[in-house]
Amino acid sequence: MNLEKIEKKVISLIKKASKIYYKQEFFEVEDKHKHENDDVTNNDIATQNYIKANLLKLIPGSCFIGEEGSEVNDNKYVWILDPIDGTQNYKHAIPIYGTQLVLQVNRKTVFSVIYLPAYKDLFVANKNGAFLNGKPISVSSNTNIEHSLVLLGNFAPYVDLKKQTEIQFKLMKTFKSVRVLGSSAYNYSLCACGKMEALVVFGNTAWDLEPGQFLVEKAGGVTYSNKNHNLHISANKELVEKIKELLEV
Repeated sequence: MNLEKIEKKVISLIKKASKIYYKQEFFEVEDKHKHENDDVTNNDIATQNYIKANLLKLIPGSCFIGEEGSEVNDNKYVWILDPIDGTQNYKHAIPIYGTQLVLQVNRKTVFSVIYLPAYKDLFVANKNGAFLNGKPISVSSNTNIEHSLVLLGNFAPYVDLKKQTEIQFKLMKTFKSVRVLGSSAYNYSLCACGKMEALVVFGNTAWDLEPGQFLVEKAGGVTYSNKNHNLHISANKELVEKIKELLEV
């Protein structure tokens, strides 16, 4: 199987799918709310259905895992998709959202794609490295916490709230500044291209984590995940170690 050709087709597919965001007016799908802070719109569902149908044509019989529903089997090819990552931002016309996807072969990611349609920014990671609109990117080399900016992922309702607030407080006391932007796709993209030095994320959903973590890895960074797989720290290796020490994890 020619993975390079598949990757190019996937990129074209995701760019076409982003037009669904704008062609249709959105409305909330009330019976699809995953929890009170994570709504679903008709366009989340429509975008996923469109991408899923075309991905399964690219690799017939492949396994599909998506935020708005999955089709799981034992095929060695696995797609993982978040159709609109940052739905709350999208709903409120805040241009910080995007589509993110990975292809895994025998449980190993071979490429990831993150597309931020409001900026027409395409991030791709594969065996050759990490790229923004075709140009190589790398994580920040800054290892000084006091001079660094850190992104904090959304609070996860299924992770201990007290622990999350303790971590946020430690970050705010130590880093130059903390940002909460509301989109994993956007967060990991900023970390991978060095605009933000570090990223701390709560949660364990594959569609939120896999695309961005692979992008950071191919941009020269690393990700630490705790034993419960609900806390993740991404940055250059030295900075990750310093954040682990700060957070006592």
